[in-house]
Amino acid sequence: MEAATDPPRRRRRRQRKEVQSHTSTTTISELPSQIISDIISRLPLKSIFSCKRVCSSFRNQTLDPHFPQLQLPRSPLCLILYRPSNSARPTYFQFLPLDDSLVDLRSRRARIGFATQIDIAAVSRLNILNSCNGLICLANYLFTENVYVCNPVTRQHFRLPESKEKPSVMDEEPQPLFFWYGLGYSRSADLFKVVKFTLSLENVMSESFCSIYTLGVDDEWRNLGNAGLKLPLNLPHNRRFVFLNGALHWIGWENSMMLLYYFDMEKELCGNLPLPSQFDRHGFHLGVVDDCLYISDELTSSVSVNIWVMKDYGNIGSWTLEWIIKRPLPSGLGWDLKPIKTLEDGTVLMIVGKKTLASYNPVSKVLEKICNLGLPVQNGFETFRLILLKEYQGMVNSGVGLEPSQENDDFWKAFKSIKVS
Repeated sequence: MEAATDPPRRRRRRQRKEVQSHTSTTTISELPSQIISDIISRLPLKSIFSCKRVCSSFRNQTLDPHFPQLQLPRSPLCLILYRPSNSARPTYFQFLPLDDSLVDLRSRRARIGFATQIDIAAVSRLNILNSCNGLICLANYLFTENVYVCNPVTRQHFRLPESKEKPSVMDEEPQPLFFWYGLGYSRSADLFKVVKFTLSLENVMSESFCSIYTLGVDDEWRNLGNAGLKLPLNLPHNRRFVFLNGALHWIGWENSMMLLYYFDMEKELCGNLPLPSQFDRHGFHLGVVDDCLYISDELTSSVSVNIWVMKDYGNIGSWTLEWIIKRPLPSGLGWDLKPIKTLEDGTVLMIVGKKTLASYNPVSKVLEKICNLGLPVQNGFETFRLILLKEYQGMVNSGVGLEPSQENDDFWKAFKSIKVS
């Protein structure tokens, strides 16, 4: 009877006390470190930066060597937009999150979710060669050894050293050289590596030679010889490598046959795989969509864009003609297009030309423009996942020259530079 006449506020207070008396409470600091890491890795990038400032325990979780591997598959796929540096401005990156909802992309007008600048000396124009697991490789085409690896999240970069020794089979007289570069990752060793192929410009039929540089380990390039490549025609025609499943990939020629080549980052050896027999070999582009290799034709004279996808990596029989898009494309969209990602409803996001994001409906066969991207997409395009990575010896902060003891301040500045959509 007394309980029934209690005021509602007093009754609720008594009920809370009864619940608390029968339950034990656990604070977040009492959770196992693996669970805390798992929780933090699921947060948006800005929230992860905030967590690093909460306490040393949270910060140490993000610095754990295994944290990037937790975060990588959970970080949203982004499209890299890039403006090279010059004497008046630093290198500038924008990252466009590729949402699963086409409605959201249209309503938000594909707003940039993250933008960062890196002060890289404007010795000459640097181009994006490729990206891999949170790092981006930039270099000159084709005759210099200005090669940079940068981390846009922490706004740090590292310039790779020039080769101290040139390939020994070349003439003693100095010769102009071609260079091809690609960035990759060895999962078993948890190491990033940059591969360099070198070729004499004056003797274009000479063998190409391979060198490799491991970030955080090597002080200079290690010479691997020809790494299994016999002719310069083995090297990518567009100087672009594609990283997937622990290997760099490119299209090359051998004995008048076009093949899919790869460089295994763990074994540090080259190999090759056949391409679809029906593929038109006169114009092509190699890329990655939905974690699968694809190859498409680029001939403007073709009546359609045919895109083949290797559904099961390494299985030659899994090459599938996934999309056939009729030409000419809708007015104002240009000629070339490349798939980026398949959304949950089956719609395919595509890049048309260098500045247009479009959607393709494989059922209705309709290609529609979503928006202009502003900054151009470099070298075909690159997709990217924004994650935190450990620092490597020799990495230079973005023009501020901080000492290691000031790492927290550097991350905090990077956190404040994030633009939230």
